[in-house]
Amino acid sequence: MRFAFISDIHANLEALDAVLGDIGKEAVDEIICLGDIVGYGSEPNECTELVRKNCTLVLLGNHDAAAVKLLDTHLFNNYARIAIDWTSRTLRKAHRTYLLGLPLTATTGPLTLVHATPYEPGMWYYITSLEEAAFNFHHFETEVCLVGHTHIPTIVVLDGKKEVYAHQAGHINLRDTPGAKYLINVGSVGQPRDRIIKSCYGIFDDATGEFYFRRVAYDIPATQARMRKAKLPEFLVTRLSEGR
Repeated sequence: MRFAFISDIHANLEALDAVLGDIGKEAVDEIICLGDIVGYGSEPNECTELVRKNCTLVLLGNHDAAAVKLLDTHLFNNYARIAIDWTSRTLRKAHRTYLLGLPLTATTGPLTLVHATPYEPGMWYYITSLEEAAFNFHHFETEVCLVGHTHIPTIVVLDGKKEVYAHQAGHINLRDTPGAKYLINVGSVGQPRDRIIKSCYGIFDDATGEFYFRRVAYDIPATQARMRKAKLPEFLVTRLSEGR
Protein backbone atom coordinates (compact mmCIF):
# COMPACT_ATOMS: atom_id res chain seq x y z
CA MET A 1 0.00 0.00 0.00
CA ARG A 2 1.11 3.53 -0.77
CA PHE A 3 -0.08 6.23 1.61
CA ALA A 4 -0.09 10.01 1.35
CA PHE A 5 0.01 11.83 4.68
CA ILE A 6 -1.23 15.40 4.90
CA SER A 7 -1.47 17.62 7.95
CA ASP A 8 -2.00 21.20 9.11
CA ILE A 9 -4.07 22.38 6.19
CA HIS A 10 -5.39 25.29 8.21
CA ALA A 11 -8.25 26.21 5.90
CA ASN A 12 -5.91 27.01 3.00
CA LEU A 13 -7.96 25.87 0.03
CA GLU A 14 -5.44 26.74 -2.69
CA ALA A 15 -2.76 24.74 -0.92
CA LEU A 16 -5.03 21.74 -0.36
CA ASP A 17 -6.18 21.74 -3.98
CA ALA A 18 -2.57 21.84 -5.17
CA VAL A 19 -1.50 19.03 -2.86
CA LEU A 20 -4.43 16.80 -3.80
CA GLY A 21 -3.56 17.37 -7.43
CA ASP A 22 0.03 16.34 -6.78
CA ILE A 23 -1.06 13.28 -4.81
CA GLY A 24 -3.08 12.25 -7.85
CA LYS A 25 0.20 11.81 -9.74
CA GLU A 26 1.78 9.65 -7.02
CA ALA A 27 -0.39 6.53 -7.41
CA VAL A 28 -1.33 6.29 -3.74
CA ASP A 29 -3.91 3.91 -2.33
CA GLU A 30 -5.01 6.03 0.62
CA ILE A 31 -4.75 9.61 1.84
CA ILE A 32 -4.57 10.11 5.61
CA CYS A 33 -4.94 13.48 7.33
CA LEU A 34 -3.20 14.03 10.67
CA GLY A 35 -5.36 16.95 11.73
CA ASP A 36 -5.73 20.72 11.82
CA ILE A 37 -7.98 21.00 8.82
CA VAL A 38 -9.13 24.42 10.04
CA GLY A 39 -7.75 27.45 11.88
CA TYR A 40 -5.72 30.42 10.58
CA GLY A 41 -7.15 30.33 7.04
CA SER A 42 -10.34 31.51 5.36
CA GLU A 43 -11.90 28.36 3.86
CA PRO A 44 -12.70 26.00 6.74
CA ASN A 45 -15.87 24.55 5.21
CA GLU A 46 -14.38 23.91 1.79
CA CYS A 47 -11.27 22.28 3.24
CA THR A 48 -13.25 20.13 5.66
CA GLU A 49 -15.41 18.90 2.80
CA LEU A 50 -12.42 18.06 0.61
CA VAL A 51 -10.72 16.16 3.42
CA ARG A 52 -13.92 14.29 4.20
CA LYS A 53 -14.28 13.22 0.57
CA ASN A 54 -10.65 12.36 -0.16
CA CYS A 55 -9.18 10.92 3.04
CA THR A 56 -9.75 7.41 4.33
CA LEU A 57 -8.67 8.34 7.86
CA VAL A 58 -8.67 11.77 9.53
CA LEU A 59 -7.44 12.74 12.99
CA LEU A 60 -8.39 15.63 15.25
CA GLY A 61 -5.96 18.53 15.51
CA ASN A 62 -5.86 21.15 18.25
CA HIS A 63 -7.28 23.87 15.99
CA ASP A 64 -10.07 21.53 14.91
CA ALA A 65 -10.81 20.84 18.57
CA ALA A 66 -10.80 24.52 19.46
CA ALA A 67 -13.08 25.43 16.56
CA VAL A 68 -15.78 23.08 17.88
CA LYS A 69 -15.28 24.04 21.55
CA LEU A 70 -13.53 20.83 22.58
CA LEU A 71 -10.47 22.86 23.57
CA ASP A 72 -10.18 26.19 25.30
CA THR A 73 -8.07 28.74 23.42
CA HIS A 74 -6.44 30.39 26.45
CA LEU A 75 -3.04 28.95 25.46
CA PHE A 76 -3.36 30.07 21.83
CA ASN A 77 -1.61 33.26 20.75
CA ASN A 78 -3.83 36.22 19.96
CA TYR A 79 -3.69 35.75 16.18
CA ALA A 80 -4.65 32.08 16.43
CA ARG A 81 -7.43 32.89 18.88
CA ILE A 82 -8.94 35.52 16.58
CA ALA A 83 -8.84 33.04 13.67
CA ILE A 84 -10.41 30.29 15.75
CA ASP A 85 -13.23 32.56 16.88
CA TRP A 86 -13.89 33.47 13.24
CA THR A 87 -13.68 29.81 12.20
CA SER A 88 -16.10 28.72 14.90
CA ARG A 89 -18.66 31.26 13.70
CA THR A 90 -18.12 30.31 10.06
CA LEU A 91 -18.26 26.51 10.24
CA ARG A 92 -21.43 24.94 8.90
CA LYS A 93 -23.30 22.53 11.14
CA ALA A 94 -22.39 19.45 9.08
CA HIS A 95 -18.70 20.26 9.18
CA ARG A 96 -18.82 21.06 12.89
CA THR A 97 -20.40 17.65 13.46
CA TYR A 98 -17.73 16.00 11.32
CA LEU A 99 -14.89 17.59 13.31
CA LEU A 100 -16.52 16.62 16.59
CA GLY A 101 -16.37 12.96 15.56
CA LEU A 102 -12.65 12.78 14.70
CA PRO A 103 -10.33 10.57 16.79
CA LEU A 104 -7.12 11.72 18.50
CA THR A 105 -5.04 8.73 17.41
CA ALA A 106 -5.10 5.69 15.15
CA THR A 107 -2.95 2.69 14.33
CA THR A 108 -2.73 1.02 10.94
CA GLY A 109 -0.24 -1.77 10.28
CA PRO A 110 3.26 -0.57 11.31
CA LEU A 111 2.07 3.02 11.79
CA THR A 112 0.96 4.99 14.81
CA LEU A 113 -0.81 8.20 13.78
CA VAL A 114 -1.36 11.28 15.94
CA HIS A 115 -1.54 15.02 15.41
CA ALA A 116 0.74 16.20 18.23
CA THR A 117 2.57 13.54 20.26
CA PRO A 118 2.04 9.86 21.08
CA TYR A 119 2.54 10.85 24.73
CA GLU A 120 -0.76 12.27 26.01
CA PRO A 121 -2.03 13.29 22.54
CA GLY A 122 -4.87 15.35 23.96
CA MET A 123 -2.44 17.69 25.73
CA TRP A 124 -1.15 18.96 22.37
CA TYR A 125 2.53 18.95 23.27
CA TYR A 126 5.17 19.72 20.61
CA ILE A 127 8.19 17.73 19.51
CA THR A 128 10.82 20.36 18.73
CA SER A 129 14.07 18.70 19.89
CA LEU A 130 15.83 15.35 19.84
CA GLU A 131 15.31 15.11 23.59
CA GLU A 132 11.54 15.42 23.17
CA ALA A 133 11.62 12.92 20.33
CA ALA A 134 13.63 10.45 22.43
CA PHE A 135 11.02 10.69 25.19
CA ASN A 136 8.15 10.09 22.76
CA PHE A 137 9.74 6.95 21.30
CA HIS A 138 8.75 5.26 24.57
CA HIS A 139 5.07 5.94 23.90
CA PHE A 140 4.36 4.01 20.71
CA GLU A 141 4.86 0.33 19.94
CA THR A 142 4.85 0.36 16.15
CA GLU A 143 7.82 0.81 13.84
CA VAL A 144 6.75 4.32 12.81
CA CYS A 145 4.87 7.20 14.38
CA LEU A 146 3.68 9.97 12.07
CA VAL A 147 2.77 13.40 13.45
CA GLY A 148 2.10 16.99 12.41
CA HIS A 149 1.56 20.02 14.67
CA THR A 150 4.94 21.82 14.37
CA HIS A 151 4.56 22.43 10.60
CA ILE A 152 8.20 21.40 10.11
CA PRO A 153 9.00 18.20 8.16
CA THR A 154 11.36 16.03 10.19
CA ILE A 155 12.57 12.44 10.30
CA VAL A 156 13.98 11.24 13.63
CA VAL A 157 15.51 7.78 13.97
CA LEU A 158 15.97 5.57 17.02
CA ASP A 159 18.49 3.02 15.76
CA GLY A 160 19.34 -0.44 17.04
CA LYS A 161 21.99 1.03 19.34
CA LYS A 162 19.30 3.20 20.98
CA GLU A 163 20.84 6.35 19.54
CA VAL A 164 18.43 9.11 18.46
CA TYR A 165 19.33 11.32 15.52
CA ALA A 166 17.73 13.50 12.88
CA HIS A 167 17.85 12.07 9.37
CA GLN A 168 19.01 14.92 7.15
CA ALA A 169 17.65 13.90 3.76
CA GLY A 170 14.05 14.35 2.62
CA HIS A 171 13.69 10.65 1.91
CA ILE A 172 14.53 7.45 3.77
CA ASN A 173 14.12 3.71 3.41
CA LEU A 174 13.03 2.21 6.69
CA ARG A 175 14.41 -1.18 5.73
CA ASP A 176 17.97 0.15 5.65
CA THR A 177 18.26 0.12 9.46
CA PRO A 178 16.80 -3.14 10.82
CA GLY A 179 15.31 -2.81 14.27
CA ALA A 180 15.05 0.98 14.12
CA LYS A 181 12.01 3.06 15.02
CA TYR A 182 11.00 6.29 13.32
CA LEU A 183 9.22 9.46 14.36
CA ILE A 184 8.22 11.46 11.28
CA ASN A 185 6.62 14.89 11.08
CA VAL A 186 4.94 15.18 7.68
CA GLY A 187 5.05 19.00 7.56
CA SER A 188 2.22 21.35 6.70
CA VAL A 189 -0.01 21.71 3.67
CA GLY A 190 -1.39 25.14 4.51
CA GLN A 191 1.18 26.97 6.60
CA PRO A 192 4.79 25.73 6.20
CA ARG A 193 7.16 27.03 8.87
CA ASP A 194 10.56 25.82 7.69
CA ARG A 195 11.20 28.94 5.55
CA ILE A 196 10.09 27.05 2.44
CA ILE A 197 6.82 28.50 1.18
CA LYS A 198 5.70 25.40 -0.73
CA SER A 199 3.20 23.00 0.82
CA CYS A 200 4.64 19.82 2.28
CA TYR A 201 3.27 16.31 2.67
CA GLY A 202 4.64 12.76 2.92
CA ILE A 203 4.44 9.54 0.91
CA PHE A 204 5.01 6.12 2.49
CA ASP A 205 5.16 2.74 0.76
CA ASP A 206 4.74 -0.01 3.34
CA ALA A 207 5.91 -2.69 0.89
CA THR A 208 9.28 -1.12 0.10
CA GLY A 209 9.74 0.87 3.32
CA GLU A 210 10.30 4.09 1.39
CA PHE A 211 9.21 7.44 2.84
CA TYR A 212 9.73 10.82 1.21
CA PHE A 213 8.47 14.38 1.35
CA ARG A 214 6.81 16.22 -1.52
CA ARG A 215 6.85 20.03 -1.85
CA VAL A 216 4.11 21.65 -3.90
CA ALA A 217 3.74 25.26 -5.05
CA TYR A 218 0.34 26.90 -4.71
CA ASP A 219 -1.22 30.30 -5.34
CA ILE A 220 -0.17 32.21 -2.23
CA PRO A 221 -1.47 35.62 -3.38
CA ALA A 222 -4.92 34.13 -3.96
CA THR A 223 -4.90 32.63 -0.47
CA GLN A 224 -3.80 35.93 1.02
CA ALA A 225 -6.54 37.79 -0.83
CA ARG A 226 -9.17 35.41 0.61
CA MET A 227 -7.79 35.89 4.11
CA ARG A 228 -7.81 39.67 3.83
CA LYS A 229 -11.38 39.58 2.54
CA ALA A 230 -12.31 37.59 5.66
CA LYS A 231 -10.49 40.23 7.77
CA LEU A 232 -8.18 37.68 9.37
CA PRO A 233 -5.05 39.03 11.13
CA GLU A 234 -2.45 40.44 8.74
CA PHE A 235 0.30 38.52 10.53
CA LEU A 236 -1.34 35.27 9.45
CA VAL A 237 -1.60 36.57 5.89
CA THR A 238 2.00 37.70 5.46
CA ARG A 239 3.62 34.69 7.10
CA LEU A 240 2.52 32.49 4.17
CA SER A 241 4.90 34.29 1.81
CA GLU A 242 7.73 33.90 4.31
CA GLY A 243 7.34 30.22 5.22
CA ARG A 244 7.22 30.85 8.95
